[in-house]
Amino acid sequence: MDTRAVNNEWRCDGRLLRETEKIHSFSAKPIPAADALMKIVENTLNLATHDEPNEKESTELEELGPIIHKISCELSSNCSGSQGSLEQRTLKLLILLERYNWEAKIAIVLAGFATNFAEFFLIKEVYNTDKNTAIGLLKLKRLGQKDTGDIWETVNVLVRKVTDIGKSILVLKKIQDNLPTVSVDIIDFQSASFWVIYSVLIISSAISGDRVTTELVSTVKRIEIIYSYFSLRLKQCQDLEQEEKIKEKYGEFTRIFGARQADNMEILKLLLCCGEEEELICNSTEQEKKIKLSDLKKGTIIVLFSSLHIDAYSEEVSIIKAFYNKTITTSQYRIVWLPIGYKREEHRTTYAKVVVGKPWYHLKFESLAEQYVVLEKYSRKEWGFNEKPMPMVLHDGQVIHNDALSLIHMWGHRAFPFRTYEEDLWREYGNSMGIQFILDYVHDDFTILGNDQTPQYVCVFGGRRAKESSDAVKENGSNLQKEIEWFADLAGKLILAATGDAKINLKMGYLGDKEEAYLEKNIRTKVTENIKLSKYQGMKYVQIDQVRTKLFWSRVKSVALQLNVLKETKKLNENMEALLENTSSILQYSLESTAWVAIGRLDTNDMIFYDAEQFFKCLVHINKNIATWQAELKSDGADFINILRRWLHNGFQCEARPLKKHCFKHIVYGDAIQTIGMKCVICYKPMKKVVLYQCCDDDQTEIA
Repeated sequence: MDTRAVNNEWRCDGRLLRETEKIHSFSAKPIPAADALMKIVENTLNLATHDEPNEKESTELEELGPIIHKISCELSSNCSGSQGSLEQRTLKLLILLERYNWEAKIAIVLAGFATNFAEFFLIKEVYNTDKNTAIGLLKLKRLGQKDTGDIWETVNVLVRKVTDIGKSILVLKKIQDNLPTVSVDIIDFQSASFWVIYSVLIISSAISGDRVTTELVSTVKRIEIIYSYFSLRLKQCQDLEQEEKIKEKYGEFTRIFGARQADNMEILKLLLCCGEEEELICNSTEQEKKIKLSDLKKGTIIVLFSSLHIDAYSEEVSIIKAFYNKTITTSQYRIVWLPIGYKREEHRTTYAKVVVGKPWYHLKFESLAEQYVVLEKYSRKEWGFNEKPMPMVLHDGQVIHNDALSLIHMWGHRAFPFRTYEEDLWREYGNSMGIQFILDYVHDDFTILGNDQTPQYVCVFGGRRAKESSDAVKENGSNLQKEIEWFADLAGKLILAATGDAKINLKMGYLGDKEEAYLEKNIRTKVTENIKLSKYQGMKYVQIDQVRTKLFWSRVKSVALQLNVLKETKKLNENMEALLENTSSILQYSLESTAWVAIGRLDTNDMIFYDAEQFFKCLVHINKNIATWQAELKSDGADFINILRRWLHNGFQCEARPLKKHCFKHIVYGDAIQTIGMKCVICYKPMKKVVLYQCCDDDQTEIA
């Protein structure tokens, strides 16, 4: 509704405006306890429980007692209508209230009305369950000489509307006083005061039974128009006020994040909208842990932004949990979770469930700030927040990293304390780019070295020999069983090659393409049986769950993409070149759903990535010539990986694919189109570069 369209319908005419203005003092004052008074009026008329006013409000309300009593008496004596017309009686009340401003006049008159007629609304409650008793009480109290049930609903509507108008005017006046850009015409307040008081007189007469006429109905219509006008005007002003608050708070965000702070407090108090004594809780264990915000004043703090539904991002949560578990024992820092954009009561249950079992601290639900609309706006615009978990790193008042997830994803525990540029990390760890780096996050058994000096090796295999889709394999039980048997056989032959006098310490595991949980479980069962049969303690099959499998694939892609970017600027050393080849090859095998094997030593960069069928044939050859193989392993300075590589290259070059024009394809991930020199991971011949355009990752287009 356009407020301009209703102005002339309800405002007092010129004569009434002059009359009311004449009896309104220019030094009219507000009443400080107006809000408290209106709350009491509302609770009284709704038969609700009162909240005790504070000491200052109580004093102010006591001072209003005489004028409220006076108005109450006037309302009682005017109910008979013998004191003149409604207009005259309204003006008489306004004369009594001349030293109060317009909104205060409304509050005082409504308080006087509530004093007189609260018992009517109490009887009304009785009417709902015992009509005859209620009517009898009305007659005894002389609140109506006949069945007034017919007018109760009309009276209820009118009382509710005039009370709401009074509340709206109080809020509007407060906004106008605090916000210069908001302007409400004084005539609106003046006219509303007249008609609210006029309506209170109508209601009082109707309740007393002395004036039940069409005037009550016409008054309801007028008050409806006034109510609609002020509701819309209030909404407009509140929107303006909210915009100003957001603008002001946004400026505060810009100021605080734009300057180096002395410690973490200013930033944390701004983000969490709480004081230094606010308590934060961690429910990672059965024993609840608590700290105060002031405990986070110094050091490194990770503020984890996300939507409330953080569990929907299992991959990102797993990355952060794995990082926390690897670093918290050696590094002093804490994670504080801050869900953005959620405060409504219906979110309480979800919030309580989400925080359980997480290693980060959080506020109590009641302490979540209403200002998160500003935080959400700022975080989306300045930091690119998009609902996914986004760890911001603070250190002694400085934002080290707006979103450290990609850094954690790529470097794991090596990223801490986040004060090193990524290029420096590549330089620092550029010589540690072997299988240990690739398998970060997959399982600790694949990345943590033992206490002894014995070389430790890891072998992971993945993909499928079957060319059917995943659904087809699930439907075809025989194909699935063949797949399980083949991988178990491959692992068995590798166990045989690694045991014996050489006693190679080897851990192995299956990394499925996407959703190979069933396949992994059955392969694990069979391989574990083979290891038991070998009776060799240095051999172990490591179970890899599906969350870790997803982490592996997303991380391999991230590594390949980052290395391609670095390759454009000629910043790759030999080890990084090898890592690019291996990660890109793994991705290509996954794209083709082809079985593959990666094997390497944990404390070196030396690793082999190979076609699984080729690798299987080599293992068959090794098992047939086990004595020769074992002799080579026992020779001085022998290295398991180097010997295996030599056996692979001495007779299995492209043997598995004699009819194809190529034995391996490699797709460079990213937009780089420059010439990339690369050797085939199977035959080690230089690869020919072609350009392939494909619409999605599921395309199985052959490169001729």
